[in-house]
Amino acid sequence: MQQKNKIIWLFTLEFLEIFSNIYYDLMPISIPLLRDFQKYVERQYHVAYLEKKNTKLNLNIQKACDPYLINNNHYKKTGEYLLVRSDLYSLTSTLKKKCIYLAHHQNEYKKMFRNKQCRPLYFLHDLPEKNMPISDEKQVTSQLNQIFRNQNIPAFFKNNSFITWMNKEVKKLLVVIRKVHTLFDKYSISKTLYGSTINRHGALITTFAQSRNIETINFQHGILGELGHLPLNADLHLVWGKSHEEYLKTYGAPSEKMKIAPPHFPKSAKIAYIKKSPKGDYFLKTNVPFNQINILVALQPLAESFNKKMIQNIEAAANKFSGKLFIHYKLHPDQSSRSYKNLVTSTNSKLYTHGTVSLQDLIDKSALIITPFSTVSYEALLAQKPVAFYSKPRNIYYLQGKPSFIFSLDEIYKLFSNIIYNQTFLFKLFSQVSIKDEICLDKTLNPSLLEKILN
Repeated sequence: MQQKNKIIWLFTLEFLEIFSNIYYDLMPISIPLLRDFQKYVERQYHVAYLEKKNTKLNLNIQKACDPYLINNNHYKKTGEYLLVRSDLYSLTSTLKKKCIYLAHHQNEYKKMFRNKQCRPLYFLHDLPEKNMPISDEKQVTSQLNQIFRNQNIPAFFKNNSFITWMNKEVKKLLVVIRKVHTLFDKYSISKTLYGSTINRHGALITTFAQSRNIETINFQHGILGELGHLPLNADLHLVWGKSHEEYLKTYGAPSEKMKIAPPHFPKSAKIAYIKKSPKGDYFLKTNVPFNQINILVALQPLAESFNKKMIQNIEAAANKFSGKLFIHYKLHPDQSSRSYKNLVTSTNSKLYTHGTVSLQDLIDKSALIITPFSTVSYEALLAQKPVAFYSKPRNIYYLQGKPSFIFSLDEIYKLFSNIIYNQTFLFKLFSQVSIKDEICLDKTLNPSLLEKILN
C-alpha cells in the first residue's frame, strides 16, 4: 500500500473506533462520514504524516473495519420496491421489480428528470425532514463534546480544525438522515442498489437500510483502489471479474460477499465495439481527421500539482509536432476547470468539464487514451483503443501483458513521435496488453442478467 494511503487508513481505523458508538435514528454516524474523513486526512496530510509515519498497518482492512460495520446477515425485510441511485436507471429500467430512483446532486436530478421513464424520481435535498425528537440530536452533540474533551484520544482528533470539520459534517448528516427516513416511510423498500456504498451518498443509504434489516447491493462503479472501495459494507458486492475479486481479497474482503457481473457504464453512452484487423490497420479505424491525431487525456482526482505537471508535459511535447496532434483533456467529476484552464492555451488542445461532452464520443474519436489510472482506460480497452498510463511503472491488477507507462517529457515526446511517424505503432501498443477477465470482453451487464442476480 502507498505510504500516503497507509497513513489515511491508520487514521480511518481510529476514527471508526472513536466515533463508532454514536448513533442517530438507529444508525452509526461514523460509516457515512468515513470517505469524507479520508479526504479530510488527505488535506491535512502534512500533520497526519508526522503523527503516524512510523506506525505499521495491518493490510487486512476488512477485518479491522468489521467491528464497526452493520452485520446484516440475518432476517431481511420484505418490501415492494428496489431503491436505486438514479444514475443507474439504464441498468434497472426493464426490471420486473418496482424501482424508486434517488438523485443526490442537482445536475443528476435534472438529467434524470428529462427521462420521463425514470419515475418515481426524488432529489434527496428536496425531501422533507422526518420529525425527530430534538433530544436525539442533542445527545449526538453531547457525545461528540465528551470525545473532544477526552485527554486519551489522539491529538489529531482534538485540534480545532478537526473539531470544526466534524461538527459541520455531523450537522449536515443528521439533516439528510431525516430526509432519507421520510423516503423509507413513504415506500416499502426491500433492497437498495448503489454504484458506491462507501462515498457519502451510498454509505448514507446503505447504512440507513441496514439499520432497518433491508438488503443492500453495491455495483462496482470504477477501477478499484486502496481508498474509496474498502471496506465491503454492503450485503452483496457485484464486481466486474475475478481480477477485481482477487484485488479486494488481498485486503481481507470475504468471497461470500462478492458476485461476479460484467461491467456497466451508466455515465457513458454504450461503446460501439471495434473488431481488430488482422492486417494491423487499426490506426485507420480511429475516425480522426487525416491531418490531426486526437488524443484523450483523462484526469484523475490526484494532487493538483501532479495534474498540472502532467498537462504541462503533454502540452510541451505536443507543441513540438506543429499541430499534428489534438489533445482533449477530460476532467474528473470532482474537478473544476478553474485550476487547469490557463495551462490549456494551444489551439490544438481543449479542456472539458465532466458532463459537457459525451465520454463515449471522445473515446471513439481518439487514437490514444492517456490517464494516470482511470475507469476511462478500462472502457477504452473494451472499445479496443490503446492506452498509455501517465505513471511510473507499476502493477495494474486487472491487466495482463505489458502496459505502456510514460512519465517524463522525453517519454511523452517519444510516444507522440511513434504515433505520428509509425502507422502500426498504435496497433502494436494496443496488442501488448489486455484485460484479464474474459467475461468483460464479450458482454456488459444488462437488465435481464441483473434480474437473475437480484433474485
